[in-house]
Amino acid sequence: MYKPLLTLKFIWSIAIGAMALCACSSKSEGKNKRFEDIQPKRTQTHRKQLAKQDTLAPYLMKYTNDSVGLNFDAIEVDETAHFLDRFPHPKGQYPTRFVLREGEKSMYVGEWKFKDSNTRINALFNWLDHYGPNNQQLEWFERQKISKENVLILINSASIVEINSSGKINRKQWERYQRYSYPTDSIRIIIEQGTGQSCRWTFPKTPKQ
Repeated sequence: MYKPLLTLKFIWSIAIGAMALCACSSKSEGKNKRFEDIQPKRTQTHRKQLAKQDTLAPYLMKYTNDSVGLNFDAIEVDETAHFLDRFPHPKGQYPTRFVLREGEKSMYVGEWKFKDSNTRINALFNWLDHYGPNNQQLEWFERQKISKENVLILINSASIVEINSSGKINRKQWERYQRYSYPTDSIRIIIEQGTGQSCRWTFPKTPKQ
């Protein structure tokens, strides 16, 4: 009479134990799957960051070349849209907008290349009619305040370089950068403004041989 009952209890004990083991195993597998799902994303993000740094490294080297004399230790892309972005550029020569850093100091540098001097002239005059975030109109060779920051603009034969910084901008170094990096794209006009001052329009001096 009692043996079947004991056997039934024993069977139920085994069944409950087996169910518990399966549940624990399922939870463990679930945790492992979630960890594996997260790990590749972290790895992928890290690889993207490394790839981005590797992509920008040649640009930083170009600006910090010993022949130029500029000194920066970090570079990042400035993703803010610019008025000059809308004008066509030569194939493969895309506009670049960077923030260059030296410690806590930072400097914005934008470069736009054009098909020829006529395209550059058209882009320049349109830009001067809508300069800056307030779409300020700049009169040709007129002395006026164009920014709250220090500004240097190199108007070249077929390109435009704009530099903005809260700190002082060394004009001679950037002239050297343009002549060294793009020897056939000569500087035609320079617009320069110090903080709180009116801008000056000048023609570049011929470098001494």
